[in-house]
Amino acid sequence: MDKMISKRICQARKAKQLTQEDLSDLSGLSVSAISRIETGRNSTSLKTLKHLCDILDVSLNYILYDILSEQQTSSQSPVVSDIVALTTQLDESQQQFVLDLIKVCISHLSPDSL
Repeated sequence: MDKMISKRICQARKAKQLTQEDLSDLSGLSVSAISRIETGRNSTSLKTLKHLCDILDVSLNYILYDILSEQQTSSQSPVVSDIVALTTQLDESQQQFVLDLIKVCISHLSPDSL
């Protein structure tokens, strides 16, 4: 399994303050299966991944972002790529906060500075 997918699942679990045991109980997967998924030593079906996303209250798009947008990001400017890289380390509520902050900043820029 892709390391970023594994990392995001682990981050989402921790953001919900769940242990691997808690996630195991909620998902019906064994604790060892959760551990293997989070460390990238085991792949999982899309159905199971979606089930985990539902439990963790994150979108499948968030978990799969790097895989789904690999072609798109290669055409981005280095600045946009840096912003994306920095924000992928945040949970969804933090990402929303950053997006709202960027929107406010842009709205206060003068047309001459754009």
